Amino acid sequence: MGKVKILPPSVINKIAAGELIDRSAAVVKELIENAIDAEAKRIDVYLEDGGRKLIRISDDGVGIDAEDLALVFRSHTTSKLSSAEDLFAINTLGFRGEALPSIGAVSNSKITSRIRGAISGAEIKTEGGRIGDVRECGAPEGTQIEVQDLFFNTPVRKKFMKTAPTEMSYISDVLTRFALCYPNIHFTLRHNNRTVFNLPPVQEVIERIETFFGSELKKHLLSAFLREELFSLKGYIAPPFLNKANGRLQFIFLNGRYIKDTAIYRAISDAYHGKLMNKRYPIVFLFLTVAPSEVDVNVHPTKTEVRFRNKSVVFNYVLSTLKDALNKSQPKSIDIVTPEKTFQRDWGNTDTVDHRNTSLWEQFPFEKTVEKTPASGLSTDVKHTTAMPIREEISVGKAIFSGKKRYFQIHNAFIVEETNEGLNIIDQHALHEIILYHAILKGMQSSQSPRQRLLIPELVELNPKDFFFVLSIKEQLEGIGIEIEEFGSNTIMIRSFPQILKHLNGKEFIENLTHDFGEEDSRKGNEGVMNKLVNIMACKAAVKAGQRLEYQEIEELMEKKKNINAYTNNCPHGRPTTLSLSLDELYKHFKRK
Repeated sequence: MGKVKILPPSVINKIAAGELIDRSAAVVKELIENAIDAEAKRIDVYLEDGGRKLIRISDDGVGIDAEDLALVFRSHTTSKLSSAEDLFAINTLGFRGEALPSIGAVSNSKITSRIRGAISGAEIKTEGGRIGDVRECGAPEGTQIEVQDLFFNTPVRKKFMKTAPTEMSYISDVLTRFALCYPNIHFTLRHNNRTVFNLPPVQEVIERIETFFGSELKKHLLSAFLREELFSLKGYIAPPFLNKANGRLQFIFLNGRYIKDTAIYRAISDAYHGKLMNKRYPIVFLFLTVAPSEVDVNVHPTKTEVRFRNKSVVFNYVLSTLKDALNKSQPKSIDIVTPEKTFQRDWGNTDTVDHRNTSLWEQFPFEKTVEKTPASGLSTDVKHTTAMPIREEISVGKAIFSGKKRYFQIHNAFIVEETNEGLNIIDQHALHEIILYHAILKGMQSSQSPRQRLLIPELVELNPKDFFFVLSIKEQLEGIGIEIEEFGSNTIMIRSFPQILKHLNGKEFIENLTHDFGEEDSRKGNEGVMNKLVNIMACKAAVKAGQRLEYQEIEELMEKKKNINAYTNNCPHGRPTTLSLSLDELYKHFKRK
């Protein structure tokens, strides 16, 4: 007897669901695409428990008549294709006829619809793939789809779903993309009877950008535009001085569809080449229109990957358009570091300091009382300090040092240390960062991470995606000393804060947190999230490039380096902290050997 069998439709649909529907956000995405294809001008999304219990999406589109309603939950039934040739002339978001059967196979779903001008509507239900009969009912014009108990009959898939805040973060991201691409549609999102956002139609996409990302970004955006016979591009890009630690603010849309494409990402990177520090990413909002015959969108089940007929042409169009936009802008910051300016490193922008008229002696006020708390935060209990002389004899103007004090700072960014073997040039930020990293870990392991209860809790308002993301890591935040609570729509309240971050306000740290966390970081589990949080804490608490240190602060930093010397060769991001030059190397360089 043969072993090959034809799988029953119920199994086929569950397999398809595994490829297409992996979480609540995927259901929301597919159903919104259907609503947009139905010419909806308003789309309302209502969720319970992050979509795990209920997803309800209503639209005012053209509706589905009773005859078609009987087929929508059956595999590969669609009104958008009739032949194979149509795959190369797709003008709709959906086309395969897989989404509704896949959703219906792993949930209890109901569709209620009434076509425009009809006297009554109709509804149909499916329970885990068992399709019911179509029944006549009263309904408003348009379509409403309810998806309950997602993955109730596939427990393995359900087990991999995350907490409600995490699922809501993904869903908010989906809604943000649609809202940016379709500014003429009214979108609403409600969760557990609370409004997350309400977005009436607007004339220009830049108004939606301002809604999600703030007026400060909006006022700096540069317009990008190109129109060719088979290709057009319009959008907005940020100048280089506005950049992020990850690519989360790179939005690329093709023919009304959010996509991820390596050629376009490479064009963006090349356009900003030489303008950004290492591991910093530009902010772009690009809307491409390509003739359907020039692109294949039938590449991946999620339809976020595409294949261009002529990828190099698209690459060159995007690259040249972005370069033109950047070249027309006026420089907002110093891109070239000179000896007169401090370095801007990839831990963030710092104020540049001009010390051309400051002598080395003035940079180190030896035998002078300092009437302030050290700015670096290296010491927390010193109000009045006396900077010690570097040695008993100092040759002023020649900067010749000897004796037991052998450190000095250059360009307010690096510490030079004389050693018996030669000298070390130390990145002050990277060194302090790795020292703090180990100190924070040690405090967490001993459950002695100092925190301060705020007398007046601090409120931080966020966009919906970031709001739900922060709630999703609430437990991990408490582990590093940050206690938060929900406070109204898209607002959190900070009740306690780590002592090590006392020079930052809570809003500043939370915003840095949301910018620095990438999607891949969120997938690394509790240990990965905690490690990322400790990295960010250490980075934000460490002294910065451009920050002048008193001699006592330098000495204290170097003493701490000795205590954990085995771990200070690299910062938590992997960058080296120290450049060592031996006497032999110096002699050879100056041809003394």
